[in-house]
Amino acid sequence: MILNPSFKDFVVYEDESIVVLDKPHGLLVTEDRYDKNIPYLKNILSDYYGKIYVVHRLDKGTGGLLIFAKNKDAHSLLCSEFEKGEVGKEYLCIVKGRFEDAVTCMLPLASRAQRGKYKINFKSGKKAVTSFYPVKVGEKCSLVKAELHTGRTHQIRVHLKALGHPLFQDFLYNKKIDDKRLTLFCNKIALKHPVNGVFMQFERSLSSFMQDIVDKYLNNSE
Repeated sequence: MILNPSFKDFVVYEDESIVVLDKPHGLLVTEDRYDKNIPYLKNILSDYYGKIYVVHRLDKGTGGLLIFAKNKDAHSLLCSEFEKGEVGKEYLCIVKGRFEDAVTCMLPLASRAQRGKYKINFKSGKKAVTSFYPVKVGEKCSLVKAELHTGRTHQIRVHLKALGHPLFQDFLYNKKIDDKRLTLFCNKIALKHPVNGVFMQFERSLSSFMQDIVDKYLNNSE
């Protein structure tokens, strides 16, 4: 559980329009709907910057790159980029079992969750497309790269579950555990700067939480 984190430890880049952070696993982006006392990133940033604008989100348990806007104009332009699919995002996932072949999953997802979980829905589901590429394959788990072509809630998690390779640690779509961190990390994001239009790409190495799992099960450290 992360209490009162110093956001400066997470800053990857900032200028007068945007701030890019490497969000830790287990930290909310926005306020919890049930418990207002749980720390969340927008509030932490607001204490320092004043008004701050959410552009996109990562699940609480997901770590990695996240962008906030510092003003309304930057927010509007960035949101437009995301809506048009002009922002490139890449994730690293540790999944259960041997994930040996690249695959693009195009299973439609339900628009609403049931008990917090989303399901494949062929009748009324929304288009969802994710490409997966094995990076390192082991007997118990594999490291996989994921590229999102659409942006549905829980898309990577549900598609991996449907493929028979749920995230190695996922309290909703794999074994129920108390640790709510997910073995899912946004390691790369590419976009045009909302003001000057300059192409920008940010990339981070795997989080220590996930690297420990890779070392234990994939790098033969034991």
